[in-house]
Amino acid sequence: LQLRKDTLGPTHPDTLSSMNNLAVVYDNHAKYEKAEKLNKECLQLQKDTLGPTHPDTLTSMNNLAVVYDNHAKYEKAEKLNK
Repeated sequence: LQLRKDTLGPTHPDTLSSMNNLAVVYDNHAKYEKAEKLNKECLQLQKDTLGPTHPDTLTSMNNLAVVYDNHAKYEKAEKLNK
C-alpha cells in the first residue's frame, strides 16, 4: 500500500484498491478496529475521487458494512446496506 501511495498517489484508483484489499485482510484476521478505520478512510477517498455511485465505492461501502456486522455493529451495517 505504501509503495502505491508513494508511486501513484493517495487517491489513485489502484492505491484505493490496495487500501480496500488491506482492510479486507484486517477484517479476515479479526482486526476489526484497523479494518473499520482503513475502510472508512478508503470509502471517503473513493467518494471524493470516484463518486458515490462508482462500483469501487459501492464495494468499499459493502466491505465496511461487513466489518460492522463482524464487529456486532448491526445498526451501522444495516444502514450502509440500505
